[in-house]
Amino acid sequence: MGRFNLTKLEEGQRFQLSKNELDNIRVELTWQKGDLDAEAWLLDSDGRIINDEAFVFYNSENRSEPFDKTKFKNKKKYFKETRPMSADGAVLGSKDELRGGIETLNLILSEVDADVEEVVISATIHTPNADSVNVFGHVENAKITIIDEDADEPLCFFELSKDYQSEDAVVAARFIINEDGEWEFEAVGKGYNGGLQTLVEMYAE
Repeated sequence: MGRFNLTKLEEGQRFQLSKNELDNIRVELTWQKGDLDAEAWLLDSDGRIINDEAFVFYNSENRSEPFDKTKFKNKKKYFKETRPMSADGAVLGSKDELRGGIETLNLILSEVDADVEEVVISATIHTPNADSVNVFGHVENAKITIIDEDADEPLCFFELSKDYQSEDAVVAARFIINEDGEWEFEAVGKGYNGGLQTLVEMYAE
């Protein structure tokens, strides 16, 4: 499952990132039909989020700017027009797209909190919804791509509609601190059933 533009890298393999090689990451989740979401999880050495703000998803309370009633009028509009953000500011999640298009998540590795040992990138289907889109096989042209933002080059991508037809959640990639204190990149490509709740049980509960 999963296809990589880096021929040296197979699913589950890692490569080390030099300090000057890769720091600025962009994640693009694209699709048509249904409600998909991209998430980031900032984990400690036990594989759990370090705080509530370390689960960056569409409904995160911590946002890219504070609530201003004069500007946003109400919380619904505020959540629609701002981006979820980790407490350290290293991860910016996407505004929520409900009917297809693109969700973009940004990560700056050098700004990640020192207590974080791992950053996980995932994609899930929000269900139930009016379109009865419950697994990636029901979604048109769903794809998640992990990109080196500075070079504008993909590190890896997964064609969700084709490769995860019976799943509704996928862990696409991980950025991991190794024994030398350097970041490593791993293309994971592991599919799950149970949607976002399955990943919450893995990383947050």
